[in-house]
Amino acid sequence: MTIIDLYKIMASSKAKARSEVVMEFLKEACGSKDNVSRYEYNVEEFENYKIVLKRPGRFKKGFDFTVNIRGIYFKKQKRYENPSFTDIKKALSYAKENYASSYDKVKKEINNIFEVKSYDLENVKEIYFIDYEMKLHPIAIILLAIKWLFVSEDISYWNWSGRNMFMDDLKKLLLA
Repeated sequence: MTIIDLYKIMASSKAKARSEVVMEFLKEACGSKDNVSRYEYNVEEFENYKIVLKRPGRFKKGFDFTVNIRGIYFKKQKRYENPSFTDIKKALSYAKENYASSYDKVKKEINNIFEVKSYDLENVKEIYFIDYEMKLHPIAIILLAIKWLFVSEDISYWNWSGRNMFMDDLKKLLLA
């Protein structure tokens, strides 16, 4: 397993963000039939949490990767660190229900991240969500995961709508 720190990636457009990430992945060594090359990319830190991209992803689609949050576990049938779109929606829904008067700040930052504009996690530092063990965590770490899920969608659906599919789902639920 090779671990790489990429805290500096954040371009000024969707295309540039996609390009920077793909160019980093192109530096990876080729695997072999008996030896898969595996990589972890540290891309974000917030308080005691980290966002880590793991390659290859489960689907083995070229540039596929998983977005993992170190310090938080999600659960379906077993514990895991890579939140699904459903986990993200649950976290945002919790924040919306329990911090209704402040939730517009979360929406604003999601939209800034979506548009690849600057965002400020200080605006949402008083807003939390709960994990499956009922522990509170800052919603800011979910926003950072969303940032990388958007990049993942831009890469996976290169010639299609990319991040728009996920954003449209969030808007339908009035979460963004």
